[in-house]
Amino acid sequence: MKNKILFVDDDLNVRETITELLVYKDYDVRTASNGQVALEVLEYWIPDLILCDIIMPIMDGNVLHDIIKDNHSLSSIPFIFLSAKSENFLMRKCLLDGADDFLSKPFEIDELLKVIKTKIERFEKIKMAHNNLFSGNKKSFLHEINTPLNGILGFTNVLINNEVNLEDSEIQEVYECLKISAERLNRTMQNIIIYQNLKNNKLEFRVTSNSEILKIFLNVKEKLLHNYKNQKTRISFEVDTASIKINENYLHFILFELIDNAFKFSGNGKKIVIRGKCHSDEYYELIIKDFGIGFSEDELKKIGAGQQFNREQNEQQGLGLGLFLCKFIIKHTKGVFSIVSNINKGTSIKLFLPVNN
Repeated sequence: MKNKILFVDDDLNVRETITELLVYKDYDVRTASNGQVALEVLEYWIPDLILCDIIMPIMDGNVLHDIIKDNHSLSSIPFIFLSAKSENFLMRKCLLDGADDFLSKPFEIDELLKVIKTKIERFEKIKMAHNNLFSGNKKSFLHEINTPLNGILGFTNVLINNEVNLEDSEIQEVYECLKISAERLNRTMQNIIIYQNLKNNKLEFRVTSNSEILKIFLNVKEKLLHNYKNQKTRISFEVDTASIKINENYLHFILFELIDNAFKFSGNGKKIVIRGKCHSDEYYELIIKDFGIGFSEDELKKIGAGQQFNREQNEQQGLGLGLFLCKFIIKHTKGVFSIVSNINKGTSIKLFLPVNN
């Protein structure tokens, strides 16, 4: 499998020249003209190394590097600065800020290739040694595995030890609890598998995929209302039928994660509003809105794999993977994902999903 490099530089000639060289050396290369474009690429494509100019319009290299450092799923990617400015203080600042290397333009091609090879080899060793998203967040990881597992074992023991004494209604209630615990554990493991496949570039996105969104939505709604007892009146929905260019499993995953989040972060019986309709011949518009705790602008910028906010305060379940994976899948299927949120006022997620004509 080819190693992936993201090259960020506002000079078109430099981008084309370096890209041609790296492709010739059998690297998979994506380019961006500034930091903002680079962030858009990183939403659906995770490289093994980032080469970045410093002085660029819209968003320069330093700002991009700061954002990446604060993103749990991107912070370990080797980041190499390239700059026409070669002052020692600038190089020192970049390295002290956490960059992996600094090359002054013009640089020798052999030097660039050697640095790239060395940094990627080191990154591969790190990934092999810590091939788990949650190596730095073991407490949350173990909690999300042990809690449903202990539930399964505990309820199983209840059945084994009290089978004769339990009423039929009590046995049915235990079965329901067993199912909820098993589904929670299964969801956690499936999210981890999807993320690992994402990291290893093994997720498949077929252009011929199609899903009936109303059918998938009604299936998701039924499953969620089974988990959230007596909360049927919380959901207000109006979802038109349409054929979406996304695999059924992916669309089910997206709807389940986003609507489940709306439930989790808007308690006390607050409404969840879901609206879906064809926006144009090319896109279907889906809006999921809650009136819950909301997120700050700074928190929204840091959404990434494994990123959670105020877990203890909000009694938040999950590993912080769902929203990140939803964004990734939607971007990769040529859709558009946007989120607007305000503290204590709620969150509105808008999706534009490609349709089959």
